[in-house]
Amino acid sequence: MKSLKVYTMLRILLNILFIGFILFSSANNNDKNLPLAFIVLYNMMLFVPAWVNNFWLLPDLRKTKKIIPYLISVIAAFFISVLVTGYYLQWLYHRFNTNELTDFTSLAATSSAPGLLEKHQSYFDVFPGMIIIMFAMAMGYSLQEYLLKAKRNEQIQAQQSIAELSLLKSQISPHFLFNVLNSLYALSLKMSKETPDIILKLSDILRYSLYESQSQEISMTNEIHILNTYIDIERLRMPSHAQISFYHEEITDAVKIAPMLLLPLVENAFKHGTDSTIGTSYIDITLYCDDHNLTFKCTNSYKETTAKDFGGIGIENIQKRLTLLYPSKHLFKIEKGKSDFSVTLEIKL
Repeated sequence: MKSLKVYTMLRILLNILFIGFILFSSANNNDKNLPLAFIVLYNMMLFVPAWVNNFWLLPDLRKTKKIIPYLISVIAAFFISVLVTGYYLQWLYHRFNTNELTDFTSLAATSSAPGLLEKHQSYFDVFPGMIIIMFAMAMGYSLQEYLLKAKRNEQIQAQQSIAELSLLKSQISPHFLFNVLNSLYALSLKMSKETPDIILKLSDILRYSLYESQSQEISMTNEIHILNTYIDIERLRMPSHAQISFYHEEITDAVKIAPMLLLPLVENAFKHGTDSTIGTSYIDITLYCDDHNLTFKCTNSYKETTAKDFGGIGIENIQKRLTLLYPSKHLFKIEKGKSDFSVTLEIKL
């Protein structure tokens, strides 16, 4: 609604500027010092069919899509205006004893009347200027409508993107909380002395999932802290032979990223890469990041029979969010071999 009002005001402003330019040029070209009121009236009359077309007929055509009634109406409006304005111009010619169209308007496009209609030359002087004004204003109307439609589509797409992102985030939280509760249950069965510390770390994970994940961006240092916290929790319930590594360079707080992009990838690696039936299971995580680019790679051991899709939103969810958050600014690659599974994420920040 706001955009519609802005474009309506813009259309009116452009019309005023266009009319003002024609009137100023005509008045400035008034070498014979003719009364300005007559000149203004004539030039205003030239705009009448264009106004009828732009402010009534074209909007009605856009709504009804009926081209035949539109053509009949626009032709009727044009010829009625030509008759009325031509008669007025003929009166001006007699009143001021001149046949020069340039005495009354700077838009002095004209055409020659056929021999039998020479005494009606004023009507042939009128319609070329009217056609030029109608065409120019119709082109302006079409351009404004195109821009308005593009703006509306952009707003609709943005609203859809926001709704889809909200839906994806709402899917992540229950999925992630479910896995956190599973981890807590596994630790409680072991009656580990580290359980209180792990519960504290789990609270960090929950806070991140419930609150920080609702932000548009968070600092990479916070993201790395959560990744380390999650890895510490998972280490306690992993088989003794599992090898887990996470390498990252020192990153400043100024570097930011959308939340909940990296953690689900790490979670997926633990879900599929540390099964006791795999043998020597491993997870290798690397993260390189500067002010402009981020490269994240997570490789884990993999066995086809260990694949679990239960509750799996994971990677598909990440792909959708990347498309919405970083369109044309990311690369997401999945490689699955016989014994390993790898995801690589590159983002231009």
